[in-house]
Amino acid sequence: MSTVHTLAQTGFNQANDLYDRARPSYQSKALSYIREVVKSKSPVNIVELGAGTGIFTRALLAHPKWTSQVQQIKAIEPSPGMREVFSQTVQDQRVTIEDGTFDTTGVEDNWADLIVIAQAFHWCPDYDRASAEFARILKPDGVVVLIWNLEDRDRARWVAEIRNRIEKYESGSPQFRLGLWRQTFDTKSYQQFFQPPVEKVWPYELPTTVDRAVDRASSKSYIVVLPEDEKAEVQKDIRAVAEKGEDRIWVDEANAPPHPHLESQMAPKPASTAGKAPASTASKAPAKTEGAKKTASKSKAAAPADGEKKKRRKVRKETYSSYIYKVLKQVHPDTGISNKAMAILNSFVNDIFERIATEASKLASYSKKSTISSREIQTSVRLILPGELAKHAISEGTKSVTKFSAGGK
Repeated sequence: MSTVHTLAQTGFNQANDLYDRARPSYQSKALSYIREVVKSKSPVNIVELGAGTGIFTRALLAHPKWTSQVQQIKAIEPSPGMREVFSQTVQDQRVTIEDGTFDTTGVEDNWADLIVIAQAFHWCPDYDRASAEFARILKPDGVVVLIWNLEDRDRARWVAEIRNRIEKYESGSPQFRLGLWRQTFDTKSYQQFFQPPVEKVWPYELPTTVDRAVDRASSKSYIVVLPEDEKAEVQKDIRAVAEKGEDRIWVDEANAPPHPHLESQMAPKPASTAGKAPASTASKAPAKTEGAKKTASKSKAAAPADGEKKKRRKVRKETYSSYIYKVLKQVHPDTGISNKAMAILNSFVNDIFERIATEASKLASYSKKSTISSREIQTSVRLILPGELAKHAISEGTKSVTKFSAGGK
């Protein structure tokens, strides 16, 4: 039985020439950074998993910091169609391409200085088994790098509109933007063998054309597998969006608007004390203190006896509006806010809350969870809010929730 996701199997075993032509390469600064985090100063052994058509491989081999620093690359790719294109486009005697998956690489123990996975790890079906396999084939002090290109919806409306048009066809597949792959860092194998991950993001702009924008969207696995008539309608819509070009900026007479992107990279490094997990109390529930027990008993004993008339306490329930007002007054005590402005602000907060809750529910269902956890909330915040605002929201979120909960009691 194959461990490769059905959509990846189908979508990436056809239209491989389109994929190779339409997908972007990788930024020089990202490739330089990867060389910096690999500790070996001599030429290195590299395992590239989910190597696809060789887009990352070619970029690495051509980079000045890597040209003479590659001893051997063992590329692993489960799709026969992708492997065929890879063999045609990567012509270097130091590189081989073989069938394999994230948890079954066929690489010998302690061989690799670097494992790199470009635009692929979100398809991994078993994060724990994959982490164990990575630890097996890596040398001591070896490095795993996960890297993605993603169209940046926050920097151009036409990019956001195209993503909105195509992402509804994802059909529950584990796309990078959902962040499900971050569960890797909570697995037993990862925590046993690896250090906490380091994340880098590089915004950049890629000059493109309307035709290239259509091709890029059409190369998505979930668009490739659509019936031809439906695919044609999607492509027609994408072309219309690109030609209209909200926030589009022309960079030459050939009508090549910049295509805003984010390049995101995670570089988890093996722990120097491999096999020994750091002490943690995260899974241990805090015991109830004696004081807490007494308080609970006392509260219960203080209830009125039968027949005794209860005094009605007037409890003021704090709403988003009142909480927002309190925060505003704390920050700007001398500034008032009109009822209309408060209504707009309250509507905005409720809208953001609803969007985060909806996205978190989707993520929980993708992971087959019955309860939304903090991970789903944090991932949803990253998806919906712009980068810096998302970071601030996540760091301040716990304190804000605590304040709001305490105020409403």
